[in-house]
Amino acid sequence: MPVPTDPRTPQQRVSDQLATARRQLTSGSLSRSQRRELADRIYKLEKEAELLGN
Repeated sequence: MPVPTDPRTPQQRVSDQLATARRQLTSGSLSRSQRRELADRIYKLEKEAELLGN
């Protein structure tokens, strides 16, 4: 059975994930730990974007 592939480039994938994480962070009604987890994820995604050349 063929494995589905993501047609996006790694840069597009990271960019989409970063946009989603930022949207979630600003949506409100998150606990302190959820905000911290999202902020950590955003930081990691930004570093990954730098490595990919975004």
